[in-house]
Amino acid sequence: MSEINRETTAVPNNPFAVVARQVTMSGHAFDVQKVRFRLPDGREREYDLVDHADAVTILPVDEAGNIWFVTQYRIGAMGKMLELPAGVMDEGETPLESAHRELREEIGMDCREMKHLGGFWMAAGYSNEFMNCFLARGLIEAPLEQDEDEFLSLSKMPIEQAYQMAAEGGIVDGKTLSTLLLARQYLLAGN
Repeated sequence: MSEINRETTAVPNNPFAVVARQVTMSGHAFDVQKVRFRLPDGREREYDLVDHADAVTILPVDEAGNIWFVTQYRIGAMGKMLELPAGVMDEGETPLESAHRELREEIGMDCREMKHLGGFWMAAGYSNEFMNCFLARGLIEAPLEQDEDEFLSLSKMPIEQAYQMAAEGGIVDGKTLSTLLLARQYLLAGN
């Protein structure tokens, strides 16, 4: 599957028209915009939009058949979460370039094979962040320095155990669950 362009995933012939945009808050990780739309019946309505850079999630599998995870504190959950390596794309990066960089930053490895699995909108009701998902195989040591605000713990587990944990509610991170779903046909079928 080729990389998904976020502009091509929108509904064709969209009857909604943006009339105006105004940034109402600027933050470290995202901005909030007030977006005025013209609805199909001609009325106008304002919506709040979290303007967030696109991101990547990577499912790294080693030669022994283990999936590598990171655990980190997440402010929205007010606790630590088990997740796949992931991160925001730097300006000018392709999703593939971001996936390689994030893999190196978060688990200290790169890979010989990076397969694009697809992607999804993180929360399309209020955010424009698009997540590209990858399967990384043939892991090789190639560390990069982690971001200064990341305090990550690494762990790994057999593929079957990770899917069982997800099915039993032991993994609650949305991007991790989505990426596991997209990779299932390649990991559980032995492809």
